[in-house]
Amino acid sequence: MINNQAQSVPPVRDEAPSVTGSDVGRIVAGLLVLVFAGVTGLFAPLMVMASDSCSEGDARMICSAGTQQIVGGLPVGAAFVAALLAVVGMSSRRAGAVGCLLAAPGLLVLSWVVSLALAGG
Repeated sequence: MINNQAQSVPPVRDEAPSVTGSDVGRIVAGLLVLVFAGVTGLFAPLMVMASDSCSEGDARMICSAGTQQIVGGLPVGAAFVAALLAVVGMSSRRAGAVGCLLAAPGLLVLSWVVSLALAGG
């Protein structure tokens, strides 16, 4: 009787989800994007210091207050959005995850290009 009951119970499977190479690659790429976002958020706003040499009649773009706010705020905002995209890209297994991981560094590079153009122009 005891043997019949033991045979009717299905075996317990002890299987953990496998970590594939794409999962590890997605996490590594996301961590690299997070580091890039941190560097962008910390150091890109320092380009506002290009306005230190501005005099009263200077016609350079960085010498206006509005441009200085853009150069100071754009990288911080882009770093925040890129960090969110990186976290979504790392945590999701959907097709959009790769798109998030590709869009994040593109957004950061765009913020650097715009900030450098405004600070140097």
